[in-house]
Amino acid sequence: MPDLPSDADDSSELATSHESSSIPSWYWLAYLTGGFGLAFNTMMIFLLPLRAHDLGISIGMIGLLLGAKGAVEALVSVPVGGVVDWIGPRRAFIVSTASCTVIIVLYGFATSVIALLLLQMIIGVARPMAWVGAQSFVSGLREGADQVRDTGRLSLFATGSQIVAPLLVGFAAQVSDTGTAFYAFAGYCALFVVVGLLVPKGADAGSKRATKRRGLIVGLRLLGIRNIQVVMFLTFARLWITTVFVAFFPLMLVTSGISEGSAATVIAASGIVATILSPTSGRLTERLRVDVLAALALSCGVLGLILIPVLNTLPMAYIVSLLVGIGNGLSLPTLLVLVSRAVPPDMRGLALGLRASVNQTAAALAPILVAAVIGATVAATGFTLAAGVAAGFIGSALFTSRR
Repeated sequence: MPDLPSDADDSSELATSHESSSIPSWYWLAYLTGGFGLAFNTMMIFLLPLRAHDLGISIGMIGLLLGAKGAVEALVSVPVGGVVDWIGPRRAFIVSTASCTVIIVLYGFATSVIALLLLQMIIGVARPMAWVGAQSFVSGLREGADQVRDTGRLSLFATGSQIVAPLLVGFAAQVSDTGTAFYAFAGYCALFVVVGLLVPKGADAGSKRATKRRGLIVGLRLLGIRNIQVVMFLTFARLWITTVFVAFFPLMLVTSGISEGSAATVIAASGIVATILSPTSGRLTERLRVDVLAALALSCGVLGLILIPVLNTLPMAYIVSLLVGIGNGLSLPTLLVLVSRAVPPDMRGLALGLRASVNQTAAALAPILVAAVIGATVAATGFTLAAGVAAGFIGSALFTSRR
């Protein structure tokens, strides 16, 4: 392993120079941290509705349970981004993953709505720091074309983990039950505690200019930056599409007689597509503007939601997975690049925290609203409405960018 900078060194010394033809091996540990945040959300959004269904909880209450976590994350993500800037991404990642491991174990014992709701609120505080920390660290390793490559590799692990995650908990639920599957979920979290500990301590330097108090007020001021506005619109659309797809499509498949394991392969297929496409984002941005590429990719996800009512049997459901996977695979690295280019390095964590807050606003609203529509009408209406909302935010992003 190459020599590492001390905690006192300036964070810029962590980055490999543009003239260097190779990267330190520990960079791959940094990329690997991306395998926690999105996989965690995928497992939670996939498994919790199935667990709640087994416990006899109504679909409206399932939407409330999913929305509670997103609502809490929406409130805390901006201050969390300031804390990441202050203490450093490595420490933030370790604290977050360790906390999540303990909390997820408790889900296996929870059998009431009140217990699950309380755990959802607690996990909403614990999880964001790991995902913001991973994004902040990797997007700040290098600049220029290398930055796109770095975020593409982070996205590779992030989307790749979404292949493993639903299969892990889906087949655990099928072999045993949905309560026991949470123990497999906790084991996955524990693996990333180890990853965080293996990241060199020299990578953990916080910003000398960042403070704990640089939270909501300064974070919200970033919304005055046009490129940040574009990112927020696209971010909302991305999480809206993903949440609706992962929360309600497998539930539709399972309640129609398809096994949990088979439903998990539909979600995993989306991860496979996203993983294949993520590394291509760098080459595609040579032909398209970064924001336009993200918008086009997410439009494929909108089409996937529209087609769910007519493609809800196997193997046709995998076409929906393909379309949503295109959106997920190309949008994540491009959005990270847009954020990192829009703000100074010492405010990157704060900006990414703001993005995470918008993420979780979408994750909070989507299950509540879509579940209410499905409960009052039919599934087709809920998915069509969800597609329309996502399309509206994509259109707003393109309008803001052109303006």
